[in-house]
Amino acid sequence: MIQDLWHTFPRTLVERINSLLDEAEPNPAKAFQLYKTCQGENLWNDTFEKFQKKLNSFYQLPKHDRRKSVMDQMLNAPMSSVSFEEFHLNFRNGLVENRSLMSLASWTHHLLRVGGKYTSVVIAEDVITKTLNYITHPPLFEKASNIDFDDFCEAWKKTVFKLYGKNHDAELTRIVGELQLLHTQLIQEESQRHERPVFVPGIYLTQTEISWTMAVLEAAQENLEMPKYPLSKGPQKPRLIELLRVVQLYKIVQNTKLPEFVQHRERIRATILDRCESLLADKAS
Repeated sequence: MIQDLWHTFPRTLVERINSLLDEAEPNPAKAFQLYKTCQGENLWNDTFEKFQKKLNSFYQLPKHDRRKSVMDQMLNAPMSSVSFEEFHLNFRNGLVENRSLMSLASWTHHLLRVGGKYTSVVIAEDVITKTLNYITHPPLFEKASNIDFDDFCEAWKKTVFKLYGKNHDAELTRIVGELQLLHTQLIQEESQRHERPVFVPGIYLTQTEISWTMAVLEAAQENLEMPKYPLSKGPQKPRLIELLRVVQLYKIVQNTKLPEFVQHRERIRATILDRCESLLADKAS
């Protein structure tokens, strides 16, 4: 049972992080903004306190029941679909239930300890709790919704650095590398299960994307240092995003002597070669 949970840990973790919003309520600033919006559209002409009670009852409903028609019945008149979009919350304007966050931190710590068999201080429940707090109270430059596994890993690294500086860099890099490898394997397995022998249309690649793909191919063939992606915003096309993910994993295992990484090195290199060759073969002329 625990191994099944561990195998899907990266995917389940991000699903549970994003689902924290299902139980969230608007923070005071968001509640007041919604109040002013409804006032401005003549949908509400009573006090903010009474509006907040209506708002609380709306967000206490299960997420799939929070329909526009329900909110319309609470107001003086039906609202527009555009206005209703403002009722969708993210981690910047929603208040996450602390009990749910603590439960998720405990679950994450347990899986890392029992499933991953890690003993490092970086997996301590307090560290994971602070990591989840960072994600659910994001600074302005961080994502506020649609969290993915890389986002969790980056928040974890920042939390560990804030708590311990660089004292645990090596062990955190090893653990994160193993988890990212687990995540990539899971994606590949699911992709293979859904693969169908269908026609693959050509993919349009810019000259910058072609040059980077060729440089990655050469680096994998010659065991050279992997080139950085040339644009700061990163790739936007799904196949290039996936290639970059595998490249980042290869950087971790390329020069290590740790046996748990060495065994994966050649397989990751072969994956890079296959992805590069497929991209270059499928590019639209």
